[in-house]
Amino acid sequence: MTDDHESAFWVGGYTSDAGGHAEGIARVVSSEVTGLRLAGPVHPWSSPSFLARHPVLPLVYSADEVAGTVTAHRIESPDPVALTAVASQPAGPLVCHVAVSPDAAYLAAACWGDGAVLVYPLGDDGLPGVPLAVAPVVDPHAGARRETPPPFGLEPGSRAHFVHWVSATRFVVTDLGFDLLREIELVDGAPVVLGSTALPFGSGPRHLVADGPRLIVVTEYSCEAVVLEPSDGGYRIAQRLALREGGPRPGDTAAHLCASADGRLLYAGVRGSDVIAVLRRSSPDGELVRAGEFASGGAIPRHHVVGGALLHIAHQGSNEVTTHALDLVTGLSAGITHRLALGTPSMLLPAA
Repeated sequence: MTDDHESAFWVGGYTSDAGGHAEGIARVVSSEVTGLRLAGPVHPWSSPSFLARHPVLPLVYSADEVAGTVTAHRIESPDPVALTAVASQPAGPLVCHVAVSPDAAYLAAACWGDGAVLVYPLGDDGLPGVPLAVAPVVDPHAGARRETPPPFGLEPGSRAHFVHWVSATRFVVTDLGFDLLREIELVDGAPVVLGSTALPFGSGPRHLVADGPRLIVVTEYSCEAVVLEPSDGGYRIAQRLALREGGPRPGDTAAHLCASADGRLLYAGVRGSDVIAVLRRSSPDGELVRAGEFASGGAIPRHHVVGGALLHIAHQGSNEVTTHALDLVTGLSAGITHRLALGTPSMLLPAA
């Protein structure tokens, strides 16, 4: 008899108001034996493009990209799915990311439309209060951006994209429009900008993972992994590594970055060529090196998560979630094991 180990994740997506085919928030169960399945009907909601979990309470938060709101949904039942939207608060245009502080006291949101970063106090019930806005950021590459037309100028303004909590009171935000990383501290509950770290002009810092005190940032436009080390209260660039041998191909844009459970391997999605680039540490505290790449198995691999020896990928363009078995030595794919048709998925959130 074969033991069947199951895991589950919540799936955000783009609904018809964003030109997508998702219906709202779905829950998908992954089984080593039976593959992928939907855990009941999809919870109807408008373009919940990114999701976050409360660490203790049965709540899922959504970044409602088209509506420009953030919403708390109470989990009434995970399987079959039963969610109830219990509180919404305004955000900025095209809000695309939400993250909960480690102590569950705050929710932070990043807005691609205008670069706004918002902090919501969370009550004891986990519901978001009225947001506080972080002060606008200054473009460190303003001169170059004025003089450089697309594709190297790329964005005309600030584009906040991803929030990472460094501690219960400090977080960083990537800005792929201004090519920088903002550092923000909560002082008596109010956000104070500590400073910013400029990344290379036109690189487009998008998502990141923590590696101890270091941060590893994936850049959307230059398709690199940029390693940032703490320095003088901020960060400095310690390494830049192209995700692909020979650099990005025409049309390539990097999407998400995640680490294996032991932190030894990193997986970066590259849209356009639709591949997953694999990086590894050369030593426990050493530089990153390329370990190879493999076809993602679908179109527009926007987001992915590692679960043990499996890699699950949200393919926004081909309307499916795809599962790869991983070779845990090389980190490369040992083959696609399962596919699940699902409208325009944009992110996968482990359920526990």
